[in-house]
Amino acid sequence: MTDGTGGPPGDFSAMLGDFSAQADAMVKAAKEGRFAVSPEMGQAYKTALQDYLDSWTGNKIHFDSLANSPELGTSPYMEQVGQHMAMVASGDDQSAKTQLESLQTVVERAQAAIDTAISKYQASDHAASKDLSNIGKEIH
Repeated sequence: MTDGTGGPPGDFSAMLGDFSAQADAMVKAAKEGRFAVSPEMGQAYKTALQDYLDSWTGNKIHFDSLANSPELGTSPYMEQVGQHMAMVASGDDQSAKTQLESLQTVVERAQAAIDTAISKYQASDHAASKDLSNIGKEIH
């Protein structure tokens, strides 16, 4: 908005792209076993992510109503301003609603990565426990 074009200040799309790339990296690392997390820590991460999703779900209706052009007056200029305000809120790829919906999919991918990381942690923990058990048998 600082440059007069609408949308959030700064380049939110670039930041969202970074978040998306990080979520993709989490998914890849988890699948490859390079990212593992205990069930307790994974649940804490997932709770924080779910809190965001719940908040977005609860507030999305407010963004839907912003898509309606506000009644600022009947002059051609005021109608143009109202249309611009509606577009900034939810009318294009740079709109707040569009960006927040994109962030929702990034958060959902991060949650999936955490689920995978928890299962990798549990598999690793089980394998280590088995190895220790076998070492104990060899000693006796």
